Amino acid sequence: MVAIRKSKMISGATLLRLALLAALVAAFAIWNPAFISGRNLYALMQSFALLGMVALGLSLTMIAGEFDLSVGSMVAVGGLITLVVGAGNLVYGMAAALAFAVLVGLVNAIVINRFKVSSLVVSVGSMMALSGFAFWLAGGKVISTDNFDLGMALDDPLLTVFSWRSLATLAAFLLVGLFMHYTLMGRDIRVVGSKPQVAAASGARVGRSLVIVFVISAVAAALAGSLLSMSLASAAATTGSTLMLQAVSAAIVGGVALTGGSGTPAHVLLGSLILTAMNNGLSLIGMGATGILFANGLVLMGIVLLDGQLGAWMSERLAMSRAANSA
Repeated sequence: MVAIRKSKMISGATLLRLALLAALVAAFAIWNPAFISGRNLYALMQSFALLGMVALGLSLTMIAGEFDLSVGSMVAVGGLITLVVGAGNLVYGMAAALAFAVLVGLVNAIVINRFKVSSLVVSVGSMMALSGFAFWLAGGKVISTDNFDLGMALDDPLLTVFSWRSLATLAAFLLVGLFMHYTLMGRDIRVVGSKPQVAAASGARVGRSLVIVFVISAVAAALAGSLLSMSLASAAATTGSTLMLQAVSAAIVGGVALTGGSGTPAHVLLGSLILTAMNNGLSLIGMGATGILFANGLVLMGIVLLDGQLGAWMSERLAMSRAANSA
């Protein structure tokens, strides 16, 4: 009975997010038919490619009961390393950016686990260090490249609305989803996030779990920045300055709890699409940045309420209604 009830709650959470996404698409399509045009849907997926990749990596640290505040700065560093190191070959530059991200993720995880320091404190330090490193790499200017071919190939429309960049983000969600659902390490990550003391006592690999989530978080952010710099043929130290808050919002809208232990990549995918669709639609109808930020806050609060006590009350009422109808 407990397993069945849990399954229904998960299904209900998914349906809630699908319904919200469908409602947003329908509302914006009625308000402005250009919203569902191929050109706008392509632009929407391009925005999702950046936000979704960062939110995916960050959400894993949240599921593990930790937090990585450095993802925004890592996006900027990843893009800058790609163009600076890859002046002759952007693929080498991207490899260097990802290798650097692995190192940063390892250092974050080791410091948190070995010295029992809060991930908030460690990642704030990493954020500041990476931000300073980004400004040093940029040298106070925007770094650019004359290699436009790779960026044009990455952004070449596929099936009208997709690009290789957006498909890479979707592929990342699929791979991480399979990893979390079918591997023992995915189980360990959830246990560490929900019951850390029980996890340590039961033999769950706490240290390795932290290494995995922080490395994936850093690599995902660096990859997002690297692909973006190739697409734009430029990179700056301020790139990604607001991405951390957006990624957190996408993860929470997707059902990832700040207390850890809950959430799935599939729900984070929906959360990222919801925020991207809403921001795109509001911008299309002429709403400014302040109004969009306010709308983001309202959606975030609504999702939190529906996932919390209000959601539990609604699920209980629905169950009682179904029981009455069956009787």
